[in-house]
Amino acid sequence: MDAAQVWTELRGQRLKLADQIEALDETAWNAASWCDGWRIRDVLGHLVHLAEASQLSMGADMVRGGLRPDRVLSRSARRLGDAPVPELCARLRASADGRFRVLGSPPAVALGEVLVHGSDALRPIGAEMQASPTDATTVLDAYWKLGRLAFHAAPHRGRRLTATDCDWTKGSGPEIKGSAIDLLLFVANRSQVLSNLEGVNPTPPQ
Repeated sequence: MDAAQVWTELRGQRLKLADQIEALDETAWNAASWCDGWRIRDVLGHLVHLAEASQLSMGADMVRGGLRPDRVLSRSARRLGDAPVPELCARLRASADGRFRVLGSPPAVALGEVLVHGSDALRPIGAEMQASPTDATTVLDAYWKLGRLAFHAAPHRGRRLTATDCDWTKGSGPEIKGSAIDLLLFVANRSQVLSNLEGVNPTPPQ
């Protein structure tokens, strides 16, 4: 998938996710996500923050936050998460063409934010991201070397990952099989998907 296709997919995923979350009720919006300490609405706030960001605005946020990215992003997510969810969904739709990403990273990393965090929001309530295997494997290829930097872990290190829903495999070592989106969530250090995978140890290597 080339860069233009990735941006098109990213826009589509933001629009679909906004529709999915807006259709939920207040109880679901306030439910816990897979992100520690974040409600579903906080995950939405995080995605709005990224979609609306520019290099200048994100740089200013980082300076104000003491150059501690995790703290800056968490505070922004919680602050925005307190806004009305329909308003946040409207903002995500309005900024669906946003192209912020960390300097030097490929566009697939921006797509990964939506696929991974969208799953963080939807899976706890029994819903799924409407992501194609092609979307997921495009992000997997980008995350393969960035996983430890982005997620402070590399559970795929020393493993061979094989998708069961498309023709994709990568790595060497003991094989782990699963759907492309579940493999992506595994690489993103989401231990909640371990039961969906074949060949994974209960505690993957860090």
